[in-house]
Amino acid sequence: MPEAFSIPNEIIYMAIDLGNPVRTTQIPQAPRKFYFLEYFYILLKGVSISNQSERIFEQFLKLKHQYRLGESKYKKLTEESNESTNQRARYKYTFDQVVSEATNYELISESSGEILLTDEGKNAIQIYENDGDRKFNYYLFKLMEKGHQEPFRYLVDTCYKVNYKKSGLLIFPIYSAHRLGIERDSIKTSKDMKRYFRKLQSRIKEDISKHLGMNVNLDKENNDLIRKLTEENLLQTDDLQEFDPNKYNAILRRSRDFWLKYFLQSLYKYQLSLDSFEIWAYRAKQIGLLHITEFYPDPSFHGKIAYPLSVIRDSSQSTSFKMFYEYADSMKLYCHQPSWDDKNNQEEFVQSLHQAYVDVRQLAKTYFVSLPNVKERACYAMKIPEYLFDKFLGYAYHNKHLRIRISLEVDKLPDETKVMYLRREPVMVDGKYRNIIAIDLAHGEKNVY
Repeated sequence: MPEAFSIPNEIIYMAIDLGNPVRTTQIPQAPRKFYFLEYFYILLKGVSISNQSERIFEQFLKLKHQYRLGESKYKKLTEESNESTNQRARYKYTFDQVVSEATNYELISESSGEILLTDEGKNAIQIYENDGDRKFNYYLFKLMEKGHQEPFRYLVDTCYKVNYKKSGLLIFPIYSAHRLGIERDSIKTSKDMKRYFRKLQSRIKEDISKHLGMNVNLDKENNDLIRKLTEENLLQTDDLQEFDPNKYNAILRRSRDFWLKYFLQSLYKYQLSLDSFEIWAYRAKQIGLLHITEFYPDPSFHGKIAYPLSVIRDSSQSTSFKMFYEYADSMKLYCHQPSWDDKNNQEEFVQSLHQAYVDVRQLAKTYFVSLPNVKERACYAMKIPEYLFDKFLGYAYHNKHLRIRISLEVDKLPDETKVMYLRREPVMVDGKYRNIIAIDLAHGEKNVY
């Protein structure tokens, strides 16, 4: 992330004016284990066709691919892949989770072994098909906020409490040994692994000081991590003894989860599991309340970041913050949604887009760069949700009066791995997904290849 966080003036105003927001008194209940809100729609659509679970599941899979939902939309950019048995088992688990949560919201009901669509479920289908996914997500937001003790309010409130001066920014550092300058082949003994842990501890401490403004001593945490790994027989008590190389990845996973849990629960004081936090956060991202990403392009930081795109207060005078929801205590949730009709917002987007492109280009050292990377930096600079970036990019591309020339392509970059490519959210412009971009701040024709 940049040395100086570029926080829009209106965000600063809202954060300062927020004062001490009302603390959420209840801890949110855990959601079912799936991220994508569109799964509710394809489940309901399947139930509208059949009442038999197996047939609904088959329809669920069919619609998942047809509507490019979840990971399917990324796979369409590359070759078709055959569905494995393991994949099918995972999809069935997800399907069962969606059925369970949809039942809790009374979108469907189960009777005599059949799954039935309720009036609420029929209404939800109509909202998606007639009003689009934004209205559908808002409909689900209200169900989730009511049914799980206001999880989104809890997320946003706690972000500001944790890092008030930087508008709720949360960091979750993740550094492999390689990223810290230690080669994998050099880590063979417990002593070698502890050397990596000490370097990781030092780097995490630096990140906390730099991005959160806190000075912490992590000796106890590092010792606790080593003790737990030793108790689980993943590390040897003798420093000079080699550990089982087959356990290397397990050790790294335990280390990563240990520090993520430390940040979430000890440093940030969230009373949520890692799974619950991530699911609620990624759902909030789809609604436009919060952004979370593991792909923010910055050479000095690696890991996940999260930051709110909304605030909770009793009133707002800002035209860029739209009232999204009112709670029972009269506090309101406002989302940052600047309008493209405002010329100042157009200019700010063009400048943010170009600066993001320049920053990414300096790292990539190529003319065409990753559009998702540019998107990450531009969204952070303007504090806007991804769907708004996509709309603004389309407007900027077609607006001949703006001082910008944009070139877009669908191809992936040579150094971009297939795994990275499939996991990144593509951007749709003119009905086609785009993956790389080049920009000039000059008058001229816009080209798409």
